[in-house]
Amino acid sequence: MSGAALLAVERWYRERVAALLTPGDPAAARIRASALAVLSSGGGLTSVQRSMLAAAAAEIEQRPWDTYPHSEELLHLARLVAAAAQDQSNDMPRRSDSAAL
Repeated sequence: MSGAALLAVERWYRERVAALLTPGDPAAARIRASALAVLSSGGGLTSVQRSMLAAAAAEIEQRPWDTYPHSEELLHLARLVAAAAQDQSNDMPRRSDSAAL
């Protein structure tokens, strides 16, 4: 699913992210930054970026959804980003692979 999640993030970012950003919504901005990071790295996020993404998603889950109309879509994007990053972390080389180097 690694490639599929990353492609889904790319498509969402290209087609929908502009409509999801509301001025003065730092959680949305952090999710957008996480999407950019995962796209620019080919699927990886640092531990700091993962924490930032998780905190932004948690913030969106806790707020009244009628205040920010795109909260559900932002959470979907956050989940796609997390899945893409998780898939890439599962692609780490095994010890036997690195021994051959």
